[in-house]
Amino acid sequence: MHNVWLVVKHEIVTTISKKSFWFTTLLFPLLMLGFSLFPSLFAQNAVEQSQSITAAANATASGIGYVDLAKVLTQLPPDVPPQRVQGFADEEAALAALEAGQIAQYFVIAPDFRASGNVIAVTKELAPLTSEGQENLLRYAINYNLVGDAALARLMLNPAAQVDARALAPQVKTESTSPMGFALPFAVMFILFFIITMTGGYMLQSVTKEKENRTAEVLLLSVRPRDLMLGKVLGLGVVALGQMAIWLGGGLLLAGGGLTLLSLSGAIELPAGFVAFALIYFLLGYLLYASLLGAVGALAPTAREGGQFTFIIILPLLVPFYLNQAFTSDPNGTLVTALSLIPLTAPTAMMARLSVIDVPAWQIALSLAGLAVTTYLLVLLAARFFRADTLLSTTSLSWGRIIKELRSRKTA
Repeated sequence: MHNVWLVVKHEIVTTISKKSFWFTTLLFPLLMLGFSLFPSLFAQNAVEQSQSITAAANATASGIGYVDLAKVLTQLPPDVPPQRVQGFADEEAALAALEAGQIAQYFVIAPDFRASGNVIAVTKELAPLTSEGQENLLRYAINYNLVGDAALARLMLNPAAQVDARALAPQVKTESTSPMGFALPFAVMFILFFIITMTGGYMLQSVTKEKENRTAEVLLLSVRPRDLMLGKVLGLGVVALGQMAIWLGGGLLLAGGGLTLLSLSGAIELPAGFVAFALIYFLLGYLLYASLLGAVGALAPTAREGGQFTFIIILPLLVPFYLNQAFTSDPNGTLVTALSLIPLTAPTAMMARLSVIDVPAWQIALSLAGLAVTTYLLVLLAARFFRADTLLSTTSLSWGRIIKELRSRKTA
């Protein structure tokens, strides 16, 4: 066991002493901040500019006019000032008021309005946002004259304003119309994928590098192959946890404080226990993929040959990315649920679901159980590749050799 801890210490010191490690560790949160923050700032700036333009237009001409050819508008509602809605005898007078800037828009109520409901709206320039409010004001005034009651007239504008929506399925926590509602599952998948593959990649790099520079030959004189694998997995796991803590802390700061301080809409609201589940899925996912990549490293004579098989190994983690739309539109769908239960895709798929809905407890338990069992079996399988003859071998890596080693009964 003493040798295992020596390997753990060696892996930690070697990894954190690399400039590239700290460059990635510190740069990644900054990139995530940029991707999350700047689009929101641009969107907020565009909204503020639109609001200022609308406010400026309303400041110069906030009232509307009407030409009532159907004689339906005989009085205004008691809560509408006369200067907000002005009547004109004919369209020429209304047009003159519009040109003079006395009103922002005028309406011509058709003579057959009671039968057809036709109204013509006239403006200087197209302004959909402003026109909608002005049209509602005219509708309110007409409704009041038709029913004679202000409260009922307001109700007629939006009869179902207070709808209490209830669903049997777990409710999505993020609004579908919010940009963050669409981006959050993808961001969660990306972060978990990035951390697992990068930290698992450390395992592949460490093993192949020591094979290339002949360090493995020296290590095997005093350390058993399986102890070497265990020490590498534990040491790089500690490094990965520290790296994840930095990223997670930065992410929580951004979600809980940064966006709110900048008055951006919709700070990210993560469910209770999300951080704990993220750590569990990360640890199991790391052990699973680090073991597989370590096994490839033990067989590959060089890092270049080992890298050729990396994509195939991490391919299952990429599957949820291609189906990201399903995680926002139907997070309880059959396909999404299956991906969150399959061990090789569960680390990213389940965390993406947890970011937007309350996943049933039995699904989380089943997912973790399957992932834990699969991880344990793959760690045992990878340990079979950590033998002196494979670690010291210079034979090229191929699918034929991998199949041959899988069938082999040799152990360390």
